[in-house]
Amino acid sequence: MIVTGKRHGFAYQWDVGFDEQGMILGLYIQLASNCGSSTDLSGPVNDRAICHVDNGYYLDAVTIDSLRCKTNTVSNTAFRGFGGPQGMFPIEYIMDDIGYALDIDPLIIRQRNFYTAMSEQAGIDFSAENIDEIAPRSKTPYGTYVKDNILPDLVSKLAEHCDYFTRRETIKSFNEQSPIIKKGLALTPVKFGISFNATLFNQAGALVHIYTDGTILVNHGGTEMGQGLYSKIRQIVAHEFSLDLSKIRLSATDTAKVPNTSATAASSGTDLNGKPKPPVLIFAIAYKHLPPN
Repeated sequence: MIVTGKRHGFAYQWDVGFDEQGMILGLYIQLASNCGSSTDLSGPVNDRAICHVDNGYYLDAVTIDSLRCKTNTVSNTAFRGFGGPQGMFPIEYIMDDIGYALDIDPLIIRQRNFYTAMSEQAGIDFSAENIDEIAPRSKTPYGTYVKDNILPDLVSKLAEHCDYFTRRETIKSFNEQSPIIKKGLALTPVKFGISFNATLFNQAGALVHIYTDGTILVNHGGTEMGQGLYSKIRQIVAHEFSLDLSKIRLSATDTAKVPNTSATAASSGTDLNGKPKPPVLIFAIAYKHLPPN
């Protein structure tokens, strides 16, 4: 275990400015990661950490320094989350610190700093030139917009349903009477991005065989590792062709059949490999209009 690469350890430093309501006005943050003795996947892991520093919060003025530190330890590598958790940790510490400084419950500070709840389904055109006026506090530090944002409503409902504030008061009373045993309660959000930062990897293909007995054989570029990808792909194909699930078979991933496949990673296996492609839809339309037998 000692010589096996681990998740990157991070050290943080930050300087944050906020008003009397706890709204963040400016943030400087430094992320220093222990990459180990070789590069490995430290570059993209740290890139992803940068893109998760905001988590679910709007940062109007922010500077992020990412230090990729070469050390004399084993080379660290990719783990579940791929830098995302390391990027989210500091902003959650910051929300807690602001709450303690102002004597305001940290959940209230979190809610005040959320991205604005905006939705394309509500008619918001995120391609409009004046989008920053139409959807204020929706733009991330890296230039994209948070669309279909349900986080403010979701957290409010969760806090109400779990009786968060009453339970916090109960815990506070307990801690005041207990010199040794202490309790705690927190409610923190997660805004986790899927797909690859290197956008050329956000592609996939599939080979679909339609047989005269009414069955279909599919080969795609995704790897099944217990997450249920094969089952979901079968369901998607069955839906597109209006067939029973028993009519759909999958063959093992083979680069001789579907070449240049991306890694089954970044929480994108189903989205990439299961997205209906125009040829598949054409086949489906043709199949539905085939004469019986």
